[in-house]
Amino acid sequence: GTTMKALSILFLAMVMSPALAWEGQDTKLGTNVMISSRDAAEPGNEIVYYDYGKEEYRTAEVTSVFAFGKSVQIELFDVDTGANRTFEMEK
Repeated sequence: GTTMKALSILFLAMVMSPALAWEGQDTKLGTNVMISSRDAAEPGNEIVYYDYGKEEYRTAEVTSVFAFGKSVQIELFDVDTGANRTFEMEK
C-alpha cells in the first residue's frame, strides 16, 4: 500500500542522508532516539523514529511540539506499543 511505499522512501531517505537525522533523548527512559526528519515533527504527523534502547525503528504520531531554551520537546503516541512518549531533541 501507500504507507509501505512512503515508509520505504522515508527509510531510504534516512539511510541516504544521516545529516538530516535529529538526535534526542526519551525524557522518562533516558534512552537515545533519532527522528528521521525535523520537518516531519509536526502535531498530527506520523513519524518514524529509531529507539537506540530497543535497537529498532518505531512509528509514532506527534501530539505536541514545544520549543524551549536549547531544545525541543516532542510528545508522541507510539503506534506500535500504544505508549505516550516525550522526547527532548537538540535544537
